[in-house]
Amino acid sequence: MAETPTTTTTLTELVYAEFIAPAILDYAVDYTVAAPFMRWQDLRDKATNVASFPRWVLDATTDLANETTDMTSVALETVQASATGAEIGIFRRVTDAAIELSTISSALFDFLVKDAATLCAVSLDDDICALFPSISTSVGTSGSNLTLANMVEAQASIRSQKMRGNLVCILDDQQALDYQAAAAAATSTTINGLMQMAVDGSTDSAFLGTFFNVPVYQTGLCDTANTAANVVGAMFIRGDTNPSQAWGGACLVRDVKVETDRDLVSRATLFGATAKWGVAEIAAESAVAIVTDA
Repeated sequence: MAETPTTTTTLTELVYAEFIAPAILDYAVDYTVAAPFMRWQDLRDKATNVASFPRWVLDATTDLANETTDMTSVALETVQASATGAEIGIFRRVTDAAIELSTISSALFDFLVKDAATLCAVSLDDDICALFPSISTSVGTSGSNLTLANMVEAQASIRSQKMRGNLVCILDDQQALDYQAAAAAATSTTINGLMQMAVDGSTDSAFLGTFFNVPVYQTGLCDTANTAANVVGAMFIRGDTNPSQAWGGACLVRDVKVETDRDLVSRATLFGATAKWGVAEIAAESAVAIVTDA
């Protein structure tokens, strides 16, 4: 007797074409590390989008030949650098059907908020790292890997430029690899006496440890130089701890602002996130670019 089996084909309407895992994988994203180390000016509700960072001009005393020598007046001067806020944003149009038929339903909006914050943070750090190639003093050799000697020279160069304060070092991904490889090959005297490595075995943090007590971080947002033959990291004085000696300044005109609206014609929810901020170098002597092989 012939039988007609019940199969996934006969029950197409009841069988998933595929199993959708409830936990959705994150996309790969760069570490954001630079923003906390800038000197920030809060311009919210200040009726301007430009922050000025003034600094004193160094003068010198005059030798007086004898008791009748008159002194000449020297003007006390200041100079300033400025950071101008610029607007960034991301816009999404989410149809009702996308919400109704997706496995995460209205939780999609939770992801949109988190995603917007992540993208804005990456954009801000990218703007800061884009300033590294313009730093006037640099260490490293074009076409050569980063060395521990480069790290020593960077720290010494800032001292030689007469600037004082707590330092931070931000390295490109390739430089971070070179740095850790050099540390692995270093003697126990170097490791135990001069540097401490981050050894928690996790990639949750971009923190690589300390070098001569300078915290070292990794990011993939550093720019290239010399027709992409090199990458450019930096070591600089922190604005959060030493505002009067800081290398970089930043202004916040508007926090990340999330808004939604309805489009009745297309049966969709409009989602938008914007922010407004700016960054600038405010003291060239407070930083050294680290230029090494890409």
